[in-house]
Formats: sequence, C-alpha cells, structure tokens
Amino acid sequence: MKQPVRMVLWVLCAVLILSAPFLISSPAMLSEVKWNLMDQMDGEDGEELDIGRLLFSSAKAEDKLIEEVTEETSSSFAGEVYALPLDFTVPPAPKAEKFTDTGYEDVTIRVRIEEREEDGVIWHLAFVEIASPTQLRTATAGKLTSSKVASVSAMARNNHAVVAINGDNYVDKPEKTTFEYRMTQKIRSKTNKTKDMLIIDENGDFHLVLAQPKKEQSAALEAIAKEHTVVNAFTFGPALVIDGEEQQINKEYGYNPNGKEPRAAIGQMGPLSYVMAIAEGRGESSGLSHQALAHFMTELGCVQAFNLDGGNSAEMVFGDQIYKGMPGGDERGLSDIIYFATAVPEE
Repeated sequence: MKQPVRMVLWVLCAVLILSAPFLISSPAMLSEVKWNLMDQMDGEDGEELDIGRLLFSSAKAEDKLIEEVTEETSSSFAGEVYALPLDFTVPPAPKAEKFTDTGYEDVTIRVRIEEREEDGVIWHLAFVEIASPTQLRTATAGKLTSSKVASVSAMARNNHAVVAINGDNYVDKPEKTTFEYRMTQKIRSKTNKTKDMLIIDENGDFHLVLAQPKKEQSAALEAIAKEHTVVNAFTFGPALVIDGEEQQINKEYGYNPNGKEPRAAIGQMGPLSYVMAIAEGRGESSGLSHQALAHFMTELGCVQAFNLDGGNSAEMVFGDQIYKGMPGGDERGLSDIIYFATAVPEE
C-alpha cells in the first residue's frame, strides 16, 4: 500500500474513533438501543433479560461501599455510631449475657421478641432497631454461585447473628430468572414478569418492585439504581405492604397464595426499624394466606413488607431459640438468611 493511501486511512480511522461518543451520546438513541437489546435478548417467556448489564454500572451495583455513617442516620441511638464493612466480613459476636427471653439490647441494636396468637395463627415476631444500616445483613451457605445449603441456625451462628430469618432460597430457582444481590455482590440480575422484588439500599431502606412487563420492571430498577446502591435484592414475594398500604395479592401468584400455610415475612417500620415475622401452620396453628399476611403486616405498622420463602423454610433464630413455621420438624437446608448484627467491637 502506498504511503499517501496509508496516511489517509489512518486519518479516517482516527476521525471515526474520536467522533463515536458524539454519534451515540443522544439519550433518545441510547434508550432506543437499550430497548432493542432487551427485545433481542428475550427468551420464550420474556424473562431472560440480564438487567444488571444494561442498567447497573459495576461501581453502582457491585463495588461501591456504603459511605461513612453519621449520627443523623442512626435512628434513636445516641453517641458514637459503629459501621460494619459492607461485605461478607463476619461482624462482632453478640454478648451471651445480653440475651433474655424477650430480647437483646446494646448501644447499637435493640431486639424485642414477641409471641402472639390471632385468629388461630401463632406468630413469632422480632422487632429490631439498629444504629447503622450496615447491621442489616445477609449471609449465604456457600459461595454465591454454589448450590450449597445449610440450616438457618448454622448460618446465624457462623455469622454472629443476633436474630436471623430465612431468605428466598435462591438456589431453588433453576430457571435463574431472578434479581439477586447479597452484600453488594451480584448473583443474578434478570427481570421476572411474574415475581415481585425486594431491594434493600445503602440506607437500609426497602424498595418493592412489582411483577410487571420487563420494560416497566427494568425502569423501576433503573430509578432505584440512579439514586442508591443495591446492597441486597430478593425475588420472591409477593409484596405485602407498599408505602403503608396493604397490597391486593394476585390470586394466581406462586407459593399457594390462597392456602393456609406457614409464612415468613420481613417489614420496614421506619428508618432503621424492622420486624421479622414467622406464622406457624399445619399444626395447632392454622397458617394463613398471602392476603391475610399482608393485612397482618399492615396492622403491625409496616411501611414496606415482603413475603419470604414459607412452608418448611419459614424459620427465625434468636440466640439459641429456633422458631419454625412447622414446629417439630427438622431444619431445612437453605441457601441464605437475612440477619441483624451488633456493631459493638469485641475488644
């Protein structure tokens, strides 16, 4: 190739490279490209879109750690606020002498345990207040992408939980059309038009994304990602309470929505204030439907509330006490837990 021709080609290549950002920087064009990609990536059921690759930058969804916690974000706790690493570091162990039959309290966490019976249903409740959002944590039985399972009590013990509840058992979803994050780490980031999602952000606040067509669902996830770091995310549901309003549960939702079953749920009651709930069933307790669960969580005063894996998976652990949705049975092996930890340094 002659030297003048080679020089012209080099110049053309440079012009194309330098002009590329301007050619594709139009928001309208980017949006159109994004939705075209979504349409091309659809599976037969329309639920195979990897939303994480399109909406969440690695810094936002996976690598960014929570900012320093200040006294203004510490709920009703006074004095110095301790923040835990926002990863799978095992937090400090709780003090055995601080556990009582009805709760646990130190300068960073308060837990009140309550048992009640309403309309033939036996409930086990844990009301929790924390000083730092980093004390709301998750743990898994093995590596994030493994199929390993363990009991809720074992995971709670290994991670120094003050109180813990089962998660959504994400390994029990072979179709993998779920949106799952644990401690800022992505497991899966797919849309799912038939299931609701719970997103927990860096402030410990709950965001509920309803089952809906992928464009609407991804837009809701995108709105959250623009303002917050996704710390934990679950695909199960249904959503029980949104902004203080009891939700009308779809009678076709999964997990036997209309049957009287053991149930597990978690709700946010205010800034850094939560409740974990286990409803017994299939024994002396009658169990309940999703709609009855939504009504109960609303009556408790939840601002947001979400149904977790129920049946034999429904389990809460407080110290050495185990509260099961199906009393008397063996603990079921599960993939994950949601738990609250003390942030008081051991030394």
